[in-house]
Amino acid sequence: MKNLKLKTNWLMMVALPCLMMVLLMTSCGKDDDNNPETGNSYPRDVNVEYRVTTTSGLKNGDVIYTNETGGNAIVDNVTLPYSVKFKKNVKQFDNLAINFSAMTSGDAKAEILVNDKVVETKTFSGTSIITGSAVYIFQ
Repeated sequence: MKNLKLKTNWLMMVALPCLMMVLLMTSCGKDDDNNPETGNSYPRDVNVEYRVTTTSGLKNGDVIYTNETGGNAIVDNVTLPYSVKFKKNVKQFDNLAINFSAMTSGDAKAEILVNDKVVETKTFSGTSIITGSAVYIFQ
C-alpha cells in the first residue's frame, strides 16, 4: 500500500507540472493570422454556411443545425444538395454543429463555412442508415 502511495505521489509531482506547462504553452500562443474567422476579439459577427452534399446519388435526408440564435433548427426531408446561410454573433468557445441522417444507403458530406472558408468537413456513409455530425468551436 505504501508503494502505491509513493507511485501516486510521484505521478502527481511529475504529471501535474507537465500538464500545466502544456496548457500554458498552448493557451499563450500567437493567433493564426490566416484564421478564417477574421479578427481576434469576441464577440463578433460572422457569416455561417452549412452544406450537405453527396456523391452516391442520395436524394434527401434530415438536417439539424445550430442556428443564428444558438438553438437547433430541424429540417426534415431536405433535397440534396442542401445549403443554408446566416449571420451570427459569436463569442469565444461558441460552437457550430450540423447533423445529417438518412434511412438509406449511400454517402454524405457535411461542411461548415465561416466567412466563406471551410472550417470543418466530415464525410459519412452507411449501407442502411447514414448519420454523422460536423462541429466547429471558435477559438
